[in-house]
Amino acid sequence: MPADPTVHEVSMRWADLDSLNHVNNVVYLDYAAESRAMLVDDGLVRADEQVSRIAIDFLRPLLLSPRPVQVWSTREGDDLTQEIRSTGSAAVFARVVTTLGARSEVKRHPATEEALPSRVRRSDLDPTGSVSTTKMFELFQEARILFVAGRLTSMSPGRFVVGRVDVSFGEPMLWRAEPYAAQNRISRIGDSSVTIESQLTADDVVLAQCNTVMVGFDLEAQTSRRLSDEEKAEFAGSAD
Repeated sequence: MPADPTVHEVSMRWADLDSLNHVNNVVYLDYAAESRAMLVDDGLVRADEQVSRIAIDFLRPLLLSPRPVQVWSTREGDDLTQEIRSTGSAAVFARVVTTLGARSEVKRHPATEEALPSRVRRSDLDPTGSVSTTKMFELFQEARILFVAGRLTSMSPGRFVVGRVDVSFGEPMLWRAEPYAAQNRISRIGDSSVTIESQLTADDVVLAQCNTVMVGFDLEAQTSRRLSDEEKAEFAGSAD
């Protein structure tokens, strides 16, 4: 890949928005994946290169615009870094780092909570018959929302925002009628954020692991905030 970034444009849709009228976190992965497919078409990424890890930092909310999203891509070794921007703006809304190469076995963490069922739809599958990496982010998001909602007495929109998501992929996740298991646990509680570690499993096999940093957010001021003592206590109820 050349030293200068390769820039692709991806259209935005109304369906990309969440309840706060921001682009949904998972959709950033759609933008990055669409651009990655274009990089394959351009001959800058091989079609047979496997994705072993994806980490995304959410830097600022992205609103719906008639202008397309721009994805600026650069590659160093196995790491493909993609910055999500709005056409005509230098601001970076999210940064996605995709590690390409062979996947490693993901070790299972001790179960501290009852697993949640995670059901796969046929529309979640990619051309190989496996759940796509973007859809696996979505499955982790669904499990995380249910997990947090079960811990907090109040889960109003905008109370928390996701700062970072880091997913390592293991064995392929195939369609089956039986739900997979989503295991979640709190791994860290800070002054203004909490880290949730999640795994998608089939029996004793870990298909993927996700570490998510959720940040306390002041919706009116549009800034991060410190967690209340009550929030810390509720999260600590499931902490190691």
